[in-house]
Amino acid sequence: MSAARKDLQEALCCYTADTLIDIDTVKEFCRKSSKWILKREKEVDMMIDIKTRADYIDLCIGHVTKSQTKGKAFLEYMKSKVTLQGTADSRRAELEKELAALLKSTLEGLGELDCFLDAVENLAVTSLPLFMEENQVLHLPGGISPVMVQLVIIAARMHCPHLIEFKRDADAFFCPKLQNVEVLAYQLDKYIRTTENICEKLEKSSFCEFRLKMNDDTLVDLAVDLSEDDTQRMLHHINQLEELRMNQSFRMVFLFQEDEPCSDFIDKFKERQPRMEQSLKDLEEHAVQLDRMNKGAKISSVAGSSVGAVGGVLSIVGLALIPVTAGVSLALTMTGVGMGITSGVNSAVTTATEIGVNCTYQKKAREVFESFMEDMQCLQDCLEEVASDIPDIGQAAVKGPLALSKSARAGLIGLNSLFLGMDIFFICKDSMSLAKGSENEVSQFIRARAALWRSEVDSMQTIHDLLCEGLKISEENKAILRRQFFQRGR
Repeated sequence: MSAARKDLQEALCCYTADTLIDIDTVKEFCRKSSKWILKREKEVDMMIDIKTRADYIDLCIGHVTKSQTKGKAFLEYMKSKVTLQGTADSRRAELEKELAALLKSTLEGLGELDCFLDAVENLAVTSLPLFMEENQVLHLPGGISPVMVQLVIIAARMHCPHLIEFKRDADAFFCPKLQNVEVLAYQLDKYIRTTENICEKLEKSSFCEFRLKMNDDTLVDLAVDLSEDDTQRMLHHINQLEELRMNQSFRMVFLFQEDEPCSDFIDKFKERQPRMEQSLKDLEEHAVQLDRMNKGAKISSVAGSSVGAVGGVLSIVGLALIPVTAGVSLALTMTGVGMGITSGVNSAVTTATEIGVNCTYQKKAREVFESFMEDMQCLQDCLEEVASDIPDIGQAAVKGPLALSKSARAGLIGLNSLFLGMDIFFICKDSMSLAKGSENEVSQFIRARAALWRSEVDSMQTIHDLLCEGLKISEENKAILRRQFFQRGR
């Protein structure tokens, strides 16, 4: 056997074996998916529990007004108000430590999911013509037909756009910051629902009949009469196919199915990325200035159930008003009565403070947030359109105390999950920590949430860069994937 024939046989064996192993990986994960989902659901519940206990450290008056046992609720409210700041900080630190341990388990579970998703993506960019029954050189293990392999590849291609949902850095996103636990629970719940959806659809393909029994039998037999030209051509083709399967840029383009959605996302990201970067920078500067200006400042408490900004904090950050795409304001409930927040400043009652921040700066800071929110929503809408046949799990409310009221959900059409919790946090509450001169609760929240947003922008940057690279020769690469493999004497 010539060197070229040996190389061809080895390459074909590796490519075929990898394909079969990927099918087996997908099948095994789907078979065990209910157990995986159950474990992740328990982690979501634990995150919600951590969120609830964190809220109890510094309760708002709404805890009393919305409770059916107001006497008990009032005692809990008063207890939270007399808690020493050092004790409160210690309890938050313990909860964050607990969250870190929980997220370690979550990331291990997402690592298992990555193997499954990678196998699905591999299959999506696997050659269909290679597994034609006419291919006389392939000898698949007993019980596995070329048609069966083809059907699995087709199923992977049909559902691979769902994988775009997972194209973020899990380690950076699922960072143990107590201020972000609501978003983390929401996103993990969304991962669960999307994974469940993918598995259900894949299990309907014929791969449920797949039984991989790899043995020492040869997968490839080149005993057929192949000319040297045919051998060289096939060797070049199989090497190209292997390169395509390893090419991250091509894989990303393939997930988008068509070139037009790729170009659409690239154009929108290029337009909005500089503005988003500046917004994140501005938010960090606001957090720094917030700490400086609140050192030694006297912050007056907000009387009764009236709504206002915590001293000059909300004035400087301008985030009391939470806008939603298309100008819809996020409806909030603080004392059991619906409290609409509009894009104006009339509904915010600022308390007397020693911090003199003018209205111009307040408006500027608010506009920074509004701009970032609009840009992020536009880009995520663009990505979600590629996998538009997924049920509307993106807007499903997380169960338990994270669930939104019906009126709030009505204003959340198009609202990004990255902004969950903003309404609850920026409602006025007695904040004794502001008078302590230490880094205050609001600036901690801003930094934690900005870090989350930063990880999302970085993930979108990666998608953008891969699409830009992959689109250069996407048509040529797709043609390689479609090309017939076993053609003699051409």
